[in-house]
Amino acid sequence: MRRAVAVVALSLALVTAGAAVAIAIAAGTDAAGRAASEPTTPGGAESLGGATATARVTADDYCYVEAMIYYRVEETELAQSLLAKDGVAPEARAFAAETAERDAAELEHLREWYVSWADARPLEPPADGPCAGHGADHAQMPGMPSWSRQLALAEAVPPVAEREFIGILQAQTTGMVALVSLILDGDPHPDVRESAEGVLARASEDAEMLDELLVGLP
Repeated sequence: MRRAVAVVALSLALVTAGAAVAIAIAAGTDAAGRAASEPTTPGGAESLGGATATARVTADDYCYVEAMIYYRVEETELAQSLLAKDGVAPEARAFAAETAERDAAELEHLREWYVSWADARPLEPPADGPCAGHGADHAQMPGMPSWSRQLALAEAVPPVAEREFIGILQAQTTGMVALVSLILDGDPHPDVRESAEGVLARASEDAEMLDELLVGLP
């Protein structure tokens, strides 16, 4: 019975995550329908974190934004899954709550760029570059948890739940760092470079905190 409830809960969480990403995708559908891999110019500096109106946006820039939306939505769902459990260690609960809060702020900016830069969206999943091999919905990105891993977290109780949560986030953080490093090795849009450098800084802090949380578990 408990397994059935966990499966239902996980399914609802995945639907919620997919809906959150779909909102951003739907908002840019018309422009995306005209998209090509050629660079484009954003509509204005005000909505793009202060970048100049002449800055060029490429398919790789769009790839970064779309991939980070998927990473952060998934991360938020994992945090909420842990927060819904009873008996979670206070330190792990505090980290999960902070993670969800930071993701919400970051997603607000990412979704603005997603819509504004929709003309740079490639018509087909890229065969090369930083997003090669991610699949049509980025489900194959490095570090994205499998269904079985998500189910394990949904079913787990503390302290196993905290260990599952930490393990998934460690893998996902490693995947994000790999993607962001590829983006920074290229010639990203100024807003993307600033955002990506922030992701690396946060990833370093999170990795240290996750190690500390793991050591502190019984």
